[in-house]
Amino acid sequence: MKMFSKVSLLAGLIIASNSFAATEVNAKLGQNLKIMQDILQSSLGGEDHSSIGRIQHSYLQGQGVAFRVDSNSGWLRHFVMPPMPPAAPGAAMAISTSVSNAINVVGNGGSFSFNFDEEAMEEMAEAAEALAEQQQDQSEKLRDLREERRDIERDLRDYEREKRDLEFSAKVSKLNTEQQKELKELNQKSEQLKTQLAQLQKNLTEQEQEYNKKRAEQQKLAAQRQTELVAKVGQVFSNTLCDYGASLRDLKEQEFVSFQLSLSGRDNAKDHYWVVKKADINQCVTGKIDAPALLKKASYYQY
Repeated sequence: MKMFSKVSLLAGLIIASNSFAATEVNAKLGQNLKIMQDILQSSLGGEDHSSIGRIQHSYLQGQGVAFRVDSNSGWLRHFVMPPMPPAAPGAAMAISTSVSNAINVVGNGGSFSFNFDEEAMEEMAEAAEALAEQQQDQSEKLRDLREERRDIERDLRDYEREKRDLEFSAKVSKLNTEQQKELKELNQKSEQLKTQLAQLQKNLTEQEQEYNKKRAEQQKLAAQRQTELVAKVGQVFSNTLCDYGASLRDLKEQEFVSFQLSLSGRDNAKDHYWVVKKADINQCVTGKIDAPALLKKASYYQY
């Protein structure tokens, strides 16, 4: 009886263990996904490019494949940050042209490229660094002006206190010649400091307004360039699926292909997601729809 119980228990454990065993992903499917990952990597500039983030992917059975690129240490950082110092409009135009020309998407579902040349990348990196240095210099200058204002206000309070003491003494008894001279000097110094303080405050207010104006312009420009770039990434993604979607032959018809462009590490930045049905990809591969139509069919959102 005991032997029977032990055998039954062992058999139950084996059955339970088998019921929780992980299902192996089809080896061909894994190969399909790796091929598509390499194609996307190449489309975004290749792993050899030092500024390109490495694409990764994961597969959820019954749901599909999710590709992800983290731009936190990749090329998009040059767009998340304002890419040029405001004092150099000529340089801004040159950088803008380089970025625009660096991304080429040929219509009608044809071939495409998405590569930044080294010169353009260096220009953007240098411009971003120059902007950071300029902002640092402006911030330090504003801080110095505020410290100077505090010093003047402190000296002014001291003079005013000494004036009040002498004026109070004058109410009690007549001031002597030395005290009268001191009171006169204090009045002169107070007026000089008030004039100096008013001028400094005017200068500080103007510089703060100019600083905030330039900062707002830079943030607006950075947001515009990020929006343009994200749109182009969506175009490249849809073109890639149309041109090379046949390589996903082992992905099921009802599953999805998604792409996540991560902007982690940026203030208030949200990641961008494109989710495409495998069935829609098949339609584009067979020519029933083109890449722009596939992009319209995709679910696009930010989170």
